[in-house]
Amino acid sequence: MPMKLLEKSTYKIILLTSSFLIFIIGIAIFISTYDATPNYGCGTVTPVLLCGNKSLTDGGQKGKQFFNSNCSACHKLDKEMTGPALRGIVDDNKFPYKNYLFDFITREDSLNKVNDTYSKLINEEYRMNFSHEYKLTEIEFNNLVEYLK
Repeated sequence: MPMKLLEKSTYKIILLTSSFLIFIIGIAIFISTYDATPNYGCGTVTPVLLCGNKSLTDGGQKGKQFFNSNCSACHKLDKEMTGPALRGIVDDNKFPYKNYLFDFITREDSLNKVNDTYSKLINEEYRMNFSHEYKLTEIEFNNLVEYLK
């Protein structure tokens, strides 16, 4: 008879231990799959419609990648920072000639050497000690311009 009591208590311990382990594993799975970040719209699959951003073409996406990796440290699209806000900068028609922005981005040193007035004004206004000398193809530049529109 004492053996049967021992066996029943052993089974109870095994059953309780197994139940506890299953409970702990369930909690671990829940925690690992639970996403605590609230979803306000911009984190959805279709943020373009909810955030008011225009949808970008493939070229615009490539321009955005270039902007984020090369320009975003000093520039924002809609806010002045170390450099000017750049959204719509191409549409302003304030440059001295058509390809001025391309020249400024790819050969600012050359513009400064020839005492370009517009380049000097920009650098004085933003007190920049940075010279834009990016190697951009015409296609890459057009992608960037598309993103900045």
